[in-house]
Amino acid sequence: MKWELLDPHEAGRVIDLFESIYGQEAGILEYSRNFLLRNLTVASTLQMFDKSKEFIAVCKGNLEVPTRAGNVTYTDRILGACWFDRGGYASYSTREISNAKFHHVDLTLPTTTRVRIINQMIDQHILWAHNWGIPVVCSTSVRKEHDGFIRIHEKRGFTVHGSFAWIDTEEGMKWIR
Repeated sequence: MKWELLDPHEAGRVIDLFESIYGQEAGILEYSRNFLLRNLTVASTLQMFDKSKEFIAVCKGNLEVPTRAGNVTYTDRILGACWFDRGGYASYSTREISNAKFHHVDLTLPTTTRVRIINQMIDQHILWAHNWGIPVVCSTSVRKEHDGFIRIHEKRGFTVHGSFAWIDTEEGMKWIR
């Protein structure tokens, strides 16, 4: 597995892979592929020039799939993707928050691989926020089945309120070191 910043030209690949898994989770918000594609492409383009505003990364790996004719190897398959931003604030606090816009993991992967990828996403979120002086990291889920995802955060020292997980960035750094 390897991580890299999202190339704007690959935004469609990220969406292709994950909309069948996560698209129905939008519910009342009414998912729009074109709106997501525009936002993801613009944000990943901005990231190329100013890495302090958005963090969008993809996890890629090779996958061997057995077929009747023999094994097929898919190279540089997208296994996961994460998107974090900054500039969030609670109405009662002056502490800036980095919010996770999404953590997408290919749900066809083995559970241990999915957990490892999510932990790597959490590490990247904390490290990015630390690097840019953002004092609070927040991760959330819109999925119905979010218990496992939130439990991973809880095990990492996050404070959990429903589907929201919060951590002081410096406290989160202690879990990485």
